[in-house]
Amino acid sequence: MRKRPFVIAAALAVILAVLIPIWAYVSDADDNAGARKVPANLQAGKDLFDTNCGTCHTLYAAGTDGNFGPNLDSLLAGNGPATDKSGQDAIRQRVLNAIQNGVDSSTPGRMPAGILGPQQANQVADFLAQEAGK
Repeated sequence: MRKRPFVIAAALAVILAVLIPIWAYVSDADDNAGARKVPANLQAGKDLFDTNCGTCHTLYAAGTDGNFGPNLDSLLAGNGPATDKSGQDAIRQRVLNAIQNGVDSSTPGRMPAGILGPQQANQVADFLAQEAGK
């Protein structure tokens, strides 16, 4: 039996198992990926969102890519971020309503009511109103 196919397979395994992960580790990351810096007054809301909501919801500003709930950049911002006070107030109220009342909470797997307390809900709503869709 010839050894050459085994040597080639071993070399390929080394390349795939060792060299590619090392290359990925030392390469520069994409500047457009991950969480974005937010103003200091919104940092608490961002942290709360990441901890309590990011598992389900995708939001670029928080660097989350949830698997169950809707993408909040698309859902809340529509065609772009709300830049006027009335648009931000509408988003804020929508978020507060979802947190307080849940979203179709009678269906398993949907968003339950009361995930956050009132102060935390306000922080998350402020964060989403200003950062969703940016």
